[in-house]
Formats: sequence, structure tokens, C-alpha cells
Amino acid sequence: MKMMHEQVDFPGRSTVKVKWREMPYFTFPWHFHNEIELLYVMEGFGTSFVADDIQKFQAGDLVLLGSNLPHFWRSDESYLDNKGTLKVKYLVIQFPNDFFKDQILNYPEFRLIGELFDRSSRGIRFSPEITQNVSKKIIKINKTKGLKRILLLLETLQILAQTDE
Repeated sequence: MKMMHEQVDFPGRSTVKVKWREMPYFTFPWHFHNEIELLYVMEGFGTSFVADDIQKFQAGDLVLLGSNLPHFWRSDESYLDNKGTLKVKYLVIQFPNDFFKDQILNYPEFRLIGELFDRSSRGIRFSPEITQNVSKKIIKINKTKGLKRILLLLETLQILAQTDE
């Protein structure tokens, strides 16, 4: 399987890119990108491929993917044969891998987020409880812009960084 290097563009010189998608099935191929990605599946099921890890995914899954980590989501075969009754709905949040580069991660307030980014180098799948705890914030990130969007992302990352699961 050939891997694609996705070039993520940030509209309007924004620091955070948010993509809300509702589609018949996942279509993006095996790929990687420099950016860190938070993927929230609201509807759908199938198989996720992250580096050498293969797992089933379903609605409610939340995954943090580190920079340059190969991945793709493949909808179940039933999506290909369906007459529009099944669909996938997901939200992707991408931000530069140097979002908190160097000095800021040395501040104690950002230590946990820095550790979260380090752990995301192999991908992190969060528990349903944690996902439920942050899902409203993640959806709100899609509806905001500017500094408010970044602050909501920081709040979400802090919650995710504090979990032991």
C-alpha cells in the first residue's frame, strides 16, 4: 500500500484547522502529515490503521495522532454496499507539531500537554469516559474561531493530558 504525505493548509493563517465531515464512508488513503491530529468519530465503524497497530473503531472514538504518524480509517465493507443508509461523521482538528515548541513546554503549566504530545508519537486512543467528558468541547472548537478556538483546544488537551487511561 502506497503512503501519501498530506500537505495540510491552514486557512487564513490560522493555527488550528478543523474539518467537520459527513460522508458515505472514510475515503482518505494511508497517509501522514507533520501536524498533530485529534480525530473524533461521531458516527461510523470499521478498522483504523495507525503505524503498525490495527484496531476496530466505532462512534465515540477519540484518537490523538502525533506528527508524521502513518494512519488511515477504513469504513466497514457494509458501507460500500449500502444505499446511503450508513454514513460516517467525524471531526478532525489539526495543528502544527511546533504549536508549543521549545520554551513554552518548559513552563510547568504546559508540562502535561508536552508529555501528551510525546505519547502521541505512537497514537493514543482515549476511553469512552474521557471522550464523553471532552466531546462537547471538541464540537465547540468547530464552531469557534481565533483565540477562543485555541483556548478551547488547550482546555481539551489539558483534560486529555491528565488522564491515566
